[in-house]
Amino acid sequence: MNLRDQFKKAKILSDKDAKRLAHESRVERTEKGHKQIEQEQKDRQQEVQRLRQEGRELSKKQQEQLDRERKAREELAAAKVLLGEARRPARGPVKFYFATNDGALPWLELSPREAQEVTAGALCIMRTGPVGTHVYGLLGIESARRVAKQLPDTVAYSPKGVL
Repeated sequence: MNLRDQFKKAKILSDKDAKRLAHESRVERTEKGHKQIEQEQKDRQQEVQRLRQEGRELSKKQQEQLDRERKAREELAAAKVLLGEARRPARGPVKFYFATNDGALPWLELSPREAQEVTAGALCIMRTGPVGTHVYGLLGIESARRVAKQLPDTVAYSPKGVL
């Protein structure tokens, strides 16, 4: 059932108008000829194919953007988890002083082993509390790098060249 029949059935198009449109269609086909009609059909098919390809490309770009946003959210969540898992320094005999970005000079009581690892660059001191507080934890270098990419303000101290 073509569109003209559907309009006729819905009483949008009268019998007289339907016959007139059918006649005009036949006249147009005879005037254009077989080759021109085939060419127009081919052009329409190519246009439809081009539009479908553009739609697929747009969908692909949108999906890639959504994937990037999702990965960024997941990485931020992972960084927050790692920061939450930062271990508390052991209350040891060594006082380790370090300068923060805001100019403060806090210190931590570390065990001799922790102090050695921080100095050697195996551990980094991370701010685990809100900004402005002096609540710190120790993170391994790989975890600290991952956290520093997402939350750079949480890095309280790392040896030069480590992060």
